Amino acid sequence: MSGVIWSKFFWQDWETDHAVRLSSFAAQGLWMRMLCIAAAHDPIGYVAVAGKGLDETGLALLTGRQESEISSLLGELERNGVFSRDRQGRIYSRRMIRDARKAATARNNGKKGGNPTLSNPSGNSASDKGWHMGEDKPHKPRAKSQSEKLGNFSSSAGAQKKSDIIELKEAFIDG
Repeated sequence: MSGVIWSKFFWQDWETDHAVRLSSFAAQGLWMRMLCIAAAHDPIGYVAVAGKGLDETGLALLTGRQESEISSLLGELERNGVFSRDRQGRIYSRRMIRDARKAATARNNGKKGGNPTLSNPSGNSASDKGWHMGEDKPHKPRAKSQSEKLGNFSSSAGAQKKSDIIELKEAFIDG
């Protein structure tokens, strides 16, 4: 049992999933149990133990229900499109697989400092960008022009204030 110890569960997605909502309450409960299995075993997202997909017999043993009941509920879930099957017939959660792929990508990016552009899909090295890993990017402070510092004065009173400020500044610089 090497799956994840916790994962995000999107309650609204569960509530608004029409395929799940069309399923009976018992089928929804089975699907939730199947999601627990899929999260706790390898490969994550597959209703499998040790990589081997679970059939009705395996699910009946894990859930403590009759195989005939499991078979009926699985049929209902499959008709409603709640889950998918791979080429080997293993049941999997599309959402859980997507989330596992995103987590693997994020983990790999984290090993490289957390920036996905450091994986260099374009082939450019960090030195091509003018900076090196571990160093801060050089920043040039942007100089503000006199009009930006003083604001935009359009009225005559504003123009008077602007000229007073310029006179004061010149007095301090010259004096």
